[in-house]
Amino acid sequence: MNTQNGTLCIGYDVEAGDPTTTGLFIDAMVKVHEARGTPCTLFIKGKTLEHSTEHIQKLIGNPLFDLQQHTYSHLVFKRIDCYTGKKHEVYGKDEPLRKIRADVVKASKVLEKRLNITPIGMTTPFAFYKGLTDRPDILKVLHDAGIRFIRSWGRNEQGYNPVPLDVQPFFYNEQGFPDMLECTVNGWQDCIWREHHGWKARWDEQVNSDIDYVAGHGLFLTLCQHDWSSIQQDPEMAMTAAIIDHANAKGVRILHYKAFYEEQLGLKSKVK
Repeated sequence: MNTQNGTLCIGYDVEAGDPTTTGLFIDAMVKVHEARGTPCTLFIKGKTLEHSTEHIQKLIGNPLFDLQQHTYSHLVFKRIDCYTGKKHEVYGKDEPLRKIRADVVKASKVLEKRLNITPIGMTTPFAFYKGLTDRPDILKVLHDAGIRFIRSWGRNEQGYNPVPLDVQPFFYNEQGFPDMLECTVNGWQDCIWREHHGWKARWDEQVNSDIDYVAGHGLFLTLCQHDWSSIQQDPEMAMTAAIIDHANAKGVRILHYKAFYEEQLGLKSKVK
């Protein structure tokens, strides 16, 4: 990327099963971001929006908060074989395209009805090794549903974390979707790191070391958090605040995903 001191995109998967958790997260998250003027993207699960519309509606119209989708039911599109170093786990299965299409379209309709927003971005539940590079059929379903940027490469070759930091965003040119951007979830997802190291362990220190690396190499870094995990053992999201402060101190620019997508699409058109 070579964008000066690097780029950080902060994205929260809003997927909790109860409105209390969502409300507590929204309140803490807004305080952290508004105090610093820091943008972010919320990838919202359709079912979560249905029970937490009132909490999420408070974000509409605030330019700091980009609202996108996270499927309707948290459907895992394809089978994941995960080797944690201690055990082998399997998540999801290869779902039929009609089921994927119905779930994604339903999520977008819920956002349109409840928030008057037509999403163009999504995070795939669980994420995959190499994203959807091997599934142009799924990419077509998403593209037909209006999705133009995704976070789907979020696992390494063991189906676990971390994803190497040199795994950088790319357009799905080879798969036939040159206007569709993969915003790789490199590094660690918050819940995976904290489940592995302990919920009270200093996850921010891990991310800050990644920030140091991308700042020195002009690279892109994802901060992948979840509503329920962001406030677990950290109700005021102090670790998230520390990450943002460190990125600012290092001169790393922070964008929400829609702004990053629009920038990358514009740069691509200039190359032509």
